[in-house]
Amino acid sequence: MNIDNIIIKLLENNPFLVFVFTLLIAIFYLIRDSIPTFLSSFTTYMKLTDPPISKLQHHNIFVTLPRVEKEIAMMKFYTHGEYDKNKTRLCASFSRNKVRVCSYRIKKFLEQDLASLDHDELKNYIIWFQSDIHNEYIRDIRTEWMSMGIKPEDVDEIVLLFEKFRFGVLQSFEKRINSIFADSYHSTNFDKVLAVLETWSMGIDLLSKDMSETFEAVNGKFTNLTLK
Repeated sequence: MNIDNIIIKLLENNPFLVFVFTLLIAIFYLIRDSIPTFLSSFTTYMKLTDPPISKLQHHNIFVTLPRVEKEIAMMKFYTHGEYDKNKTRLCASFSRNKVRVCSYRIKKFLEQDLASLDHDELKNYIIWFQSDIHNEYIRDIRTEWMSMGIKPEDVDEIVLLFEKFRFGVLQSFEKRINSIFADSYHSTNFDKVLAVLETWSMGIDLLSKDMSETFEAVNGKFTNLTLK
């Protein structure tokens, strides 16, 4: 016996069920125009009851950033067995600019009204945002290094080296963000932003390795250069 026949049998033998069923149909008919408004209000209520995204300004990423900067500042680089002060200085400068830009831009990011964005708006904004951060700290590094007397083409060479070693991390960012926005575990914008911050924190922890590989690959290019 299929489900339709079961329902018919129940209704035939139970006048009370007939009454309830008829009442539910009548109520649904009367409030049908209000259902979209109710669903919208419920969604808004759920958003308002989420923890405010601004609370994530206390996330561990803001501890991780300065910690990693200090780790990199303690690195020393050598060329042909001799301490290379220029390479060491440029590495510290690179990481200092990156950490500074990431710190204040992520804080500003969390001050935005991210809770009001829909699924696709938030995802697209995050993808744009992390790309814009990268562009900003690269601009700052170029400006600082050229003021030290380094040629623009030499600046570009180091930036390209860094991006080569960093490529795997950037790919991981993209994959994780797509996963965060594709699954059903991160149901609210707070959940999604929190997961993205965890992803970025992982990338920051890998920065020391990427900076070491980048500046080891520079060799002795800047050893004898007198930096301003």
